[in-house]
Amino acid sequence: MNTRAESAASGEGPGNRSDPADRRFDGPWLAALAATVALWTVLYAVDRAFLTGGTPIAAAVAFAHGYLLAPLATATVLLDALSLAERRVVDLGVFKWLYALAALPVPPVAALYYAHREWLKPADSDLLGGP
Repeated sequence: MNTRAESAASGEGPGNRSDPADRRFDGPWLAALAATVALWTVLYAVDRAFLTGGTPIAAAVAFAHGYLLAPLATATVLLDALSLAERRVVDLGVFKWLYALAALPVPPVAALYYAHREWLKPADSDLLGGP
């Protein structure tokens, strides 16, 4: 029979979390978020400190950090929050949208999201270990 449905109905599993096959938002979101924010910070600093406006390289760097990396950071904040809610670890509620909106113009806000996430999560040693 369908063991997944039977185990879900009986409430089996660690912490009564959803089955990995049913999860839509699993992924390495924290690693992607950290890489995105770090790269955004480097490109933003290079753009502000070393590049002059109106040059092709300045336009390329500004495009990369403004139109590629900032939305990517926003998406990874949302996907990580949705993954946590889907696994029934913690639901950030409206805060996930506030962090996402704040991360769109300034991706380093993701550090605040991470601190909030760590403060709310229960004592779960394998939470950061992946899906």
